[in-house]
Order: sequence, then structure tokens, then C-alpha cells
Amino acid sequence: MNEKQRKLYAILRKEVTPALGCTGPTAVSYVAAEAATAVGGNPLKVEIKVDRHIGTKNSDVGIPGTSVVGLKMAASLGAIAGDAKAGLNVLHKVTNEDEQKALAFSKSGNVKVIPDLETDILGLYMDCVVTTDKGTGRAIVLKTHNNLVYREANGVKQVDIPFDRINSMNETKDVMAHYQIADFYEFATKAPIEDLAFIKEAIKLNKALADACFSGRAKGAGFGISMQKRAEGDMIKRAQAITAAGAETRMIGYPLPAMSCATSGNVGITASLPLISMAEDMNCSEEQLLRALAMSFLMTICVKNRIGRVSSMCACVTAASQGIAAGAAMLLGGDLACINKAINNTIVNIFGVVCDGARLACALKLASAAGIALECAMMAYDGVETPLNEGVIGSTADMSLNFMGKFAQTGMAGSDLALCKALYEKQLEQE
Repeated sequence: MNEKQRKLYAILRKEVTPALGCTGPTAVSYVAAEAATAVGGNPLKVEIKVDRHIGTKNSDVGIPGTSVVGLKMAASLGAIAGDAKAGLNVLHKVTNEDEQKALAFSKSGNVKVIPDLETDILGLYMDCVVTTDKGTGRAIVLKTHNNLVYREANGVKQVDIPFDRINSMNETKDVMAHYQIADFYEFATKAPIEDLAFIKEAIKLNKALADACFSGRAKGAGFGISMQKRAEGDMIKRAQAITAAGAETRMIGYPLPAMSCATSGNVGITASLPLISMAEDMNCSEEQLLRALAMSFLMTICVKNRIGRVSSMCACVTAASQGIAAGAAMLLGGDLACINKAINNTIVNIFGVVCDGARLACALKLASAAGIALECAMMAYDGVETPLNEGVIGSTADMSLNFMGKFAQTGMAGSDLALCKALYEKQLEQE
């Protein structure tokens, strides 16, 4: 590998990792676990100040190992039974006894999760204070779901990485900001296949989630099964069904990890399962699939970098769809030009789709993204492309992505804040 490829490989290994449960509430569990572990003892009180997205868009999703939803429960579990060293697998040791203790604690009035609805700052932020019978622990997580920048116990600093909340959200400083679609294509087609072997785990983990739905083991899941009834002989519908199945299994809190991408399990599911399904239908080789998935994951990470790690736009739709389109074009036998056409075709279909929070119905959005991206890739392979420089489309696919990213981070900021406030008011009415 050359230096550019080595950096992209490092990005892949960092951003494509297993995660148990939806990463929104999981992040709350993680920061609570860090604060509690810092001081030790039995938790007596938890207070977490969080950004508006974490605080308003993660209350309807299942938590692995429990039958309860909500951020108070996630915080309680993290403080009582979380394994901070496990990162996004923080809840992997939760028992039935832990669930009951956490449930009582979450209802005690001593657990508070406070969303920041006053500032217009986009981006992940959590500041947690846990009081135990041994004192007070504090932890701060910033930008990504398990990026610990500060931790202390009884006033003694244990981790202290200087940060600026606003500047840390500037994605233009990230390594990924300096790469383009051609770079991802070069990596995906030329990287030694043995270096992509780790992606096999993504196939295994994310297929297992879908299989749990289709087998009936994931109780409460139904979108994927319903779609599957009409999918026989239709490559696109089959891909949509398996994508929905994987997503809803995860959203109900079924205790299986997903292979996440850019710190989102649903994004990882969306960027992989449609291509896995497509490769099976086309009898593609394992190498073809691994290279297509590498392209998909890199494209997805790229778009999340453009629109923001925590975005007003739904990353599962607007980011992962670009990964699917690029990977599908490769599976079809398309070249870089075909990939660029597939991306432009996809953007006009998914531009501006908002994130209204993690919940079971995310499965429907993910399935729609899969269907749109596959069809757009097929059209691109036929030589059909959205006319350049029309509407949101730029003179190149890279320019189109940059336009979408800028609009997501600036143009949609006001409407996103309004949506978060409305969601929070709705939550309060239901309590």
C-alpha cells in the first residue's frame, strides 16, 4: 500500500467496528459507565447533559438486555452494570438482576438526562456526573460516541484531553475531508485482499441480525418479513427486505451486535446488507463482495464527514445510500465513471431526508435507501445519469456531495433545532 491507501485502511479499521445496541443510548450508557467507574462504589445519582440530538432522538429505541426504552434507563444501566473498557459494547455483561436494579434506579428521580436545546451547536456532546457512596465521578464524551476527552474522580483528573466543543465539530480538519471518490475506488480495487479480510465480520454480524428477524427469534419485528413475502425473484426487493430485517432487529434491542460504520450501527447495516444480498443474487465471488463493501464503507464515512457526524440529515439514508450505490456499481462491473453517475443519481432522491430519531420505523427508511441506491446504480450502469449542474447536483459527484454536506450543516440547522424542541415537548407530554 502507498501512504494514501494506508491512511484509508486505518480509517476503515477505526470506523468499522462492532456495536451492541443503538449507538445513541449506548453512548449514554458508555459515558455513565466511565463516570461511575472513575470513582467506583454504588451509584446514588446520575446527571448527564447531552447535545440536542442525543437528548431528543434516542428515546424510542430498544436497549439490549432489557425490555425498557429511554435514556434514563440507558444511563442507569451504564452506571450500574456498564463495562466502560468495552466501548460501544458497554452493556455486554448486563444481567436480569442488573435490569431490575437499573429500572428501579431510573424511576427513582435521581437520574436526569438534560438535552441542550438553547444553542445551535450541532455535534455529539455528553457531560456526565455520577455520585456514588464513594464520591463523585465525571466524564465527558465529544464528537463520536465513545471519544472520551475528560474523566475525573473526586476532583482528581484521570483523563484530560484539551477540547473546544465548537471547533471539535469542524469536520474539515479530519483526514477523511481530504479524500475524494477516486481515492476510495483506487483503494477498494487495489488493496491486497488479505487486508480486507476483517470485513468478513461485518457480513457475519449484520446477516445474523437479519436472520434473527426472518427466523422469528426477534419478537416485535415485522417489516422485513412482510417485505420478504413480495421479494422472490426481485433483487431490489430482496435487498430491501434483508436491510429492514437487520435494522428492526437491532432497534428492538435484540442482544446481537451490529458492525457499525462511522459509529452508527444502522449506518453499518445499511451500507452492507443490500450489497451482501445483491452479491448472493448475482453469485459474486467473496473478493468482489469484500471490495464492494470496502468501497461502500469508505463512501459512507466520507458522506458522514461532509454532513456531520451527528447530522440534521438522516445518515442511514443520505450517507449509507451513497455507499450502497458505489458498491453496487462495482458489483455490476462498473468503473469509476459509473460510480460517479450512481452517486449523482442517488443524491437527487435522498437529499434533505431528516433524522427524526432512532426507533423501529428506521427500518423503513433504511429499506427505502437500499432500493433507491440499487436502482440508481443500475441506471448508471446503463449509462443514465442525472444532468450535471442541475439543482443540487454539481459538475462532479464530489461537488454534489460537498454541496449536500454544506447544506446539511448550515442550511438545515434551524429546522433541526425546531424539530428537536418539538420532539422533546412530545416526550414530556407522554411522561
